[in-house]
Amino acid sequence: MMSAEDVLAVLDLLDRAGIEVWLDGGWGVDALLCEQTRPHEDLDIVVRAESLGHYGRTMRDHGFRLFRDDGPYNHVLVDEGGRLVDVHGVDLGTTRRDERGAEVYGPGGLPYPVGSLAGGGRVRGRRVGCGTPEFQVASHTGYALDEDDERDVLALHHRFGVPLAGRVRAWHEAEGWGVLDADNLRQDVWAHFSAVAGETGVEPVVGQAVTFSVEEAEQDGYRRRAVTVWPEGTGNETGTTAPLPSHAAE
Repeated sequence: MMSAEDVLAVLDLLDRAGIEVWLDGGWGVDALLCEQTRPHEDLDIVVRAESLGHYGRTMRDHGFRLFRDDGPYNHVLVDEGGRLVDVHGVDLGTTRRDERGAEVYGPGGLPYPVGSLAGGGRVRGRRVGCGTPEFQVASHTGYALDEDDERDVLALHHRFGVPLAGRVRAWHEAEGWGVLDADNLRQDVWAHFSAVAGETGVEPVVGQAVTFSVEEAEQDGYRRRAVTVWPEGTGNETGTTAPLPSHAAE
């Protein structure tokens, strides 16, 4: 496990070496929240791709060795104490468009979205750079989420009001409710027609992309229900919601 003290020790080491670092992954989330919310098996960091050689030599000089090689811009190091550091190289010197048309950094590094590393937080009171809340939520998609992933997503959603994303799985127009298939959660979300934003009387259709905010509430067998739903085209697909009321996170 990587404790907060371990994180600070690695950051101190790299700071002395003149290597700029951003936190990613679970510790990146907790940095944004300014508190440790759960145990972390490793420390995910982002460094400039041109610093990877210097980073590797610095870490080796302090007892770290290769644990797993995930490609030219991503590898995991481990020391004798079992501390795992997962580094990701990013090329901040130029940008390009990915296959979806999004502007990302590169090509001499991993395709982090432009602006995704503009976040800031704290670990044990120390200021650190990290991924933004929006980036952290968006990166928790496209794979089978576990409990820790979902906990991170919901913590950022409730603290910063970052909308969740998904599609309409079912919509019962006559009964005035439906079910949203969430990209960022492990279970579907119940939604009432009164939660739908946009033009009055226009309800979502099955398969339509949506963004939404949620609250913890049992409803017809679902654990969560939507507070507000923005169907695609209503202008909030990538925006933020107002922070949810405090009872929503209880």
